[in-house]
Amino acid sequence: MNLIDIVLKIFTPFNAFFIVMGTYFITIYFYLRWLTKKYLNPVDRTHDLNLSRRCLRTNNQLRQELEHRETVNILVLTGGGVRGMIPLQVLEKIEQLTGKKTGELFDLMSGASTGAINCAILAVPGIDHQFEFSTTDILDKYVENCRKMFSAPWYHKFLTLFGMLGPRYLPEGKLEVLRGFFGTCTLADIESNLIIPVYDVTENTLKIIRNWELPQGGRHTNYVLKDLVHGASNPPMLFSPRAFIISGKKHVFIDPGVILNNPATIAFMNAWFLFPRKKLRLVLIGNGGSDAEVYNHEHMAEFGAYGLFQYLLNSPVVNTKFSTDLLHEYIHEAREYGIDIEFIHINSPGGRELATSDTSDENMDRIRQFGEKVISENYDKIKYLAEVLKVKN
Repeated sequence: MNLIDIVLKIFTPFNAFFIVMGTYFITIYFYLRWLTKKYLNPVDRTHDLNLSRRCLRTNNQLRQELEHRETVNILVLTGGGVRGMIPLQVLEKIEQLTGKKTGELFDLMSGASTGAINCAILAVPGIDHQFEFSTTDILDKYVENCRKMFSAPWYHKFLTLFGMLGPRYLPEGKLEVLRGFFGTCTLADIESNLIIPVYDVTENTLKIIRNWELPQGGRHTNYVLKDLVHGASNPPMLFSPRAFIISGKKHVFIDPGVILNNPATIAFMNAWFLFPRKKLRLVLIGNGGSDAEVYNHEHMAEFGAYGLFQYLLNSPVVNTKFSTDLLHEYIHEAREYGIDIEFIHINSPGGRELATSDTSDENMDRIRQFGEKVISENYDKIKYLAEVLKVKN
């Protein structure tokens, strides 16, 4: 038997299939190992933070800054991937009506996931303690930047089975966009008061990151802003997380969206603790949809494990609705105790057809149209907000 006969005997169609598949999955294994090593090999940010010219402000400094204000204005943006364009369209309308940037209009901003990205950008400092970016600045290149973020080379798609065996996208495009907005900016450098929730994988805990100190004299760690925001908007099924070190301590942040996609309650509680005698105006801007449209709670009782699976599958959407319900309960109780709070929720029903990571022209056009619908259906609220924020005292 010659060599050709031996090769033909070994590489029968049946054997060739298993050889090819075996080679494919071995390649996948080593590729995923390489990804893990590349992105979870921590970068030491201690030197970068030591170069920062500012420290986190104290609670007393924050109170003194807003001492003359009768009303504290709070902005909250939820997550939603590329649907984050919708709240920006609403804010752009408010900016047009007031002639001011969003950072000038709100005293405290908080966002989860894509909301964290937008709030942080709107808080970036410019010249003479002004704000660098308006919502128009973000929207001008929104589709282009989203396409950079939600991108991956062909080999990554092939070696992760289009996101089934690893993160669906590589983070380089997203990090490029964040560097373009934040540069070397740190959490302590930003002008506005900012709250960003993250999930710290290294400590297995939810963290609420603020750019001011805790009441009992504890100190928050300063962060390079692009590290913090990348982690806060980083669902591990979509992007590879990045590890970094500060003062010898390793951090790996991911998006807390499954357990906290709406930080409105956290923003409300922080403002309440800081300013118990002031009026609070809380503005929550959504991006469409509700859990009632997506998930029927009777599934859990009627279909047992299947119902539980449905609940877990829709948990980010359900969580957003539950968070809003909880916020309504807190606000109702706060008013019972005489706390002056005004809650303005800007959103519209529908929008189930709007995908969160699809950057096609068709999906982005649908999102833009839905944003126009939100503005139209909530125009009275938007006009009122513009009037009171323009002359905020």
